[in-house]
Amino acid sequence: MNCAGACALAIGSLFVLTALPVEAAAGAHAARPAVWIAHDTIVDLDNLPERYSCDDLWYKFRGVLLALGARPDLQITLDQCGRSPRVHLRFSLPQVVSGLDTRYASLQAVDGTLAFAAGRPAALHASDCELVRQIKDTLLRELPVQVRSYRLACDASPTEASRYRLSIEDLRPASASDVTADVGGQRRPSGG
Repeated sequence: MNCAGACALAIGSLFVLTALPVEAAAGAHAARPAVWIAHDTIVDLDNLPERYSCDDLWYKFRGVLLALGARPDLQITLDQCGRSPRVHLRFSLPQVVSGLDTRYASLQAVDGTLAFAAGRPAALHASDCELVRQIKDTLLRELPVQVRSYRLACDASPTEASRYRLSIEDLRPASASDVTADVGGQRRPSGG
């Protein structure tokens, strides 16, 4: 029995079937039309173990927001700096639009994974574990991001607490490499 023609057809069909999921997976992280959505939120931090100056907090929140893909024209107002500060944040993040709404798209956005740790973004230090925990529990809860994993053993020994990490999945402008570079380049596309 000669299967040259039938085998070629079967191999060709197998090639097409195996190529489809790869193509679909690659398209899952393609740039999509998006618009900037304004956020105006107040974050009340409570009983931080370290006393923060207003300048320190301004740089830390700026680094976090830029890492999240916020537009650089963000505004940060601080009150009662120290151990229980109040931080008022006004910023914009991308949101995907579809259908007829794509005519209003002002940018392209992609899904990504972002890791926070000591030095990422640069303004976060080893002693900021509790600050990062409170940011996760307050600010990130209100945003269109998804916490993927975290290790925030802030009550552990200083050595263990300094090894905190927080990984989130979010949406960011597709052409924002200048913002990523500004916060230490810790971003990488999802699935990579």
